[in-house]
Amino acid sequence: MSNKVSLQSDKFSKSRALNATILTLITITFGFILIYHLIWSVKVVYYQPFGNILNNIVYGPGTLLLNFGLTTKLIKWANSKLLEDKIEEDYKKYI
Repeated sequence: MSNKVSLQSDKFSKSRALNATILTLITITFGFILIYHLIWSVKVVYYQPFGNILNNIVYGPGTLLLNFGLTTKLIKWANSKLLEDKIEEDYKKYI
């Protein structure tokens, strides 16, 4: 009986580790995307390729803020779907 419980707990911990790895890769990927967008945004404000200053502020820093907000929401959603739901299941099995 105890062997069955330990195999089941190994299964939970392996799936959580896989989900955490996936979430980490997603976070690192979006981090690189945000760094690239930051560099692009600085170039847009500096070189002003979109005409007047208002267009450059909207396209440069404005889209950077939008990208940051959407990325944060997506990572929080992925965290809730991949990891947070599974934590309660692990706690319940020990009660």
